[in-house]
Amino acid sequence: MSEDSSILVSSLRGLVSNEMWAELKAYPKWQRPAGKTLLWQGTEGTQVLALLDGLVKVVRTDRDGRKRLLAFRGPGEILGEMALRPGDVRLADVQAMSMCKVSVIPADDFRRLAREHKLAGPLAELAIRRLKEQTEVYDGDVRERLVMALLRLVEVSGGERSFSLTRDELAQHIGVGRKSVSQTLARLGPELVWAAKSRIDVVDVQALRQALGAVSA
Repeated sequence: MSEDSSILVSSLRGLVSNEMWAELKAYPKWQRPAGKTLLWQGTEGTQVLALLDGLVKVVRTDRDGRKRLLAFRGPGEILGEMALRPGDVRLADVQAMSMCKVSVIPADDFRRLAREHKLAGPLAELAIRRLKEQTEVYDGDVRERLVMALLRLVEVSGGERSFSLTRDELAQHIGVGRKSVSQTLARLGPELVWAAKSRIDVVDVQALRQALGAVSA
């Protein structure tokens, strides 16, 4: 990873027209508090959610019961579109990390809108960006992975700095042990990142970017 590596953020909002996004926003709304599950692993893809406000995490439970925090998603994101083909089921839970507001679009309506607005290209680009995100999260040493994950979290959330997140979840996300995350947070110091039992505060974004550059150089 080079010093000028971009923090690539997946968001459908940045890939579609204002008209298209307005149509998605016009559907009935849900509002769910932190801790609630919006979409359930193993269920059929009968609807798609457009995330209007809030932050969510995508969590998969493997066959052995091990949980993996795959990604964070923020405002402007589409959720659940990968399970729209008949017979497909969702591969992960989507859980609210803060108060979330979503539009609920029935699967048939989303497929129709995708045809009318020629969304095949934007959805393919979104899938490629997500794949790049999931590849980058395992790239580099523990410090580089952790800093990149925190910077991406800030950007995905629209600039938020305080997150309902544990060290265990960060460890799941970047593919290391909890002890490694704790040690790395201690080395970064509370001037950059402050960590409590179930909350992570990014104190100095610019300093984190500089830390990422120093590691990558």
